[in-house]
Formats: sequence, C-alpha cells, structure tokens
Amino acid sequence: MRVLTLSCLCSAMLAACSQKSDRELLTEACIADGEAPETCACISGVMEEKLSPDLYRRTAAAIGRERRDVGDFVESLSMSEQLEFAGTLSAMISCELSGQEGE
Repeated sequence: MRVLTLSCLCSAMLAACSQKSDRELLTEACIADGEAPETCACISGVMEEKLSPDLYRRTAAAIGRERRDVGDFVESLSMSEQLEFAGTLSAMISCELSGQEGE
C-alpha cells in the first residue's frame, strides 16, 4: 500500500512539474497568433504585472489553455474587469512598438 501511495504521489509531482506556467501559455498563444516571441514575452509580462492575480490566472486559462479569442474573452468579463484589462493596453502596445524598432 505504501508503494502505491508513493507511486501516485511521485506521478502527481512529475505531472505538476511538466505543466507550463500561465506566462508560458500566454506567450505561446501570442506567438501562435503571429507575433514575435520578444513582443509576446513582453505582453505576457505586462499582463502578469498589471492584472490582479485572479484575472491573470483566468486570462491564461481562457487564452492559453482553452485558446479562446481575446476579444470574446474580454467581452465575457464584468465591466470592472474589462476596465482593468483596458488599463494594460497602453503597456501592451508599447511592447509591440519596441518589438518593431529592430525591424
């Protein structure tokens, strides 16, 4: 019985280690939409920094894991959450502009 319990515990720990972070999921989804990796990393960082932890986690789940459309996801949020999300837009646009400087 102990061996079975330890085996299950080890399997769960390995599965947890192989999961991607919210930031990695958002970055990958952004890259899949055609943005440059540097721009996507910047945008994901801005979202992590500026959104509440709960909204950031739900954004990563919806956009990164479920591959929902960003616009549809934002429209599904409450008005206060939409305003919070809108507060990050200027910083996200700065990420895109800084990514274009090298082109």
